[in-house]
Amino acid sequence: MTEAVIQFQYALGAATPAAAAAAATLAPLLQHAQALGVMGRDPDRYDSIAFGNLSFGPAAGHGFWITATQTADQPILNQEDVILIKDFSIADNSLRASGRRPPSSETLSHAAIHGRRSGLPTWVLHGHAPALWARARAAPEPGLWTVTDPRAANGTVAMAQAIAAATTGASGLIVMGGHQDGVLAYGPDAAAVLALLTSVLEAT
Repeated sequence: MTEAVIQFQYALGAATPAAAAAAATLAPLLQHAQALGVMGRDPDRYDSIAFGNLSFGPAAGHGFWITATQTADQPILNQEDVILIKDFSIADNSLRASGRRPPSSETLSHAAIHGRRSGLPTWVLHGHAPALWARARAAPEPGLWTVTDPRAANGTVAMAQAIAAATTGASGLIVMGGHQDGVLAYGPDAAAVLALLTSVLEAT
């Protein structure tokens, strides 16, 4: 199992004062995602490892903010729970960040979307939705979601490249074919991401 296993190289610098505001910005979406059951921690799933992560950008004109590893089950985010991704290279499987904790293991998956939407307001929610994931893998429905190649495993360069290729338009839903139960919803703001994910979950 590779859930929560960081597979990229990263350099982590000192946290910035803006982390507190970023945490407060992400907190409401975290709470909604937990209520939907797509983020959190379940003793009966994934060896009780917390699942899901959030990001938004651009941050101060470039880069993006993302939740730190293993924070999806927290009732509220604190400044040490968010990381500023300053720059990244999917090809080199590496990134530079600022913060107090390691970035999410899915950071390059988020980076793939932020890279395609460079300079534009973009929010990304990575969650786990077993019923949706199973349905999408069994019967792809163009217009509702895109399913990545199941041979591309989570946390890998291949997955990030597949996600980048699947990122089109201002918002969308990507089902991670090679990551059990994994889905990515992205949009120009938190409300758009939540509305998109909720509508698709209600239809499955």
